[in-house]
Amino acid sequence: MTPRGAFGRDALVAAFERIGQAAVEQGVLLDLFVYGGSALMLASNFRYATEDVDVDRIADPWPVWLLAVTAEIASENGWTMDWLNEAVAFHLSPLADRATDHRPFASFPGGGAGEAGLRVSVPSAPYMLALKLKAMRINDPSKGPAETEDIRNLLRVNGVRSIDEAIEILGRFFPRSAKEPDRHRFFLRHIWPTETAPDDPPRYPLDRR
Repeated sequence: MTPRGAFGRDALVAAFERIGQAAVEQGVLLDLFVYGGSALMLASNFRYATEDVDVDRIADPWPVWLLAVTAEIASENGWTMDWLNEAVAFHLSPLADRATDHRPFASFPGGGAGEAGLRVSVPSAPYMLALKLKAMRINDPSKGPAETEDIRNLLRVNGVRSIDEAIEILGRFFPRSAKEPDRHRFFLRHIWPTETAPDDPPRYPLDRR
C-alpha cells in the first residue's frame, strides 16, 4: 500500500513524461540526477513509493518553464509544490563522478519517437549504498524501517560479504565518515542480512524501462 502523501513509480514516470515534453517544446535537454528513495523506486525492485524526488542542482534560478510544469503536476496530483527539490545536493559526495558513478535510467518523452527533452540518471549501486549509509536515517519513526530495508537490499545488490567491505564502499565516497565508523559498524551488526536468499532477489539498477 502506498503511504499517505506518497506516490508510486507510474505517477513519477508520468510526471517525467510531462517535464520531458515541456523541455522539448522549449528546445532544451535537461539532465536530472535522481537520488534517495525516488531513485530506488524508479530503478529497483524493492522500493515502491516516495514522498518527494531528490535531485542534484539543476540551475539557479530554475527556468520559468520548469517551475510552471512542476507546479502544474503538483496541483493536478495533490503533491507538495516542492515534490521535485534539490535538498539532497548538500549531502552528495564531491568524489562521485557523474559519468562513472551514475547509471542512465531513461529519456523522456519515452517510446523512442522524436527527440528527448529529459534524461534521468540514478546513482550506481555502490554510490547508492554509500549515500544510504552516510544518511542512515534509521531513528526516524516514519522512515527508519524503509531505510533499514533499503540498506539490507543494497548490501545484497553489491555482494557485500563483511562489515569491512561496507565501510570500504562508504569510504570511497565519504572518507571522513569511514575514518570514524563505529556508529556504522554498530548499525550494520544489528541489521546484517540473513544468509537466506529472498524469493525475489533485490536488483538495482534495473534495466531501462
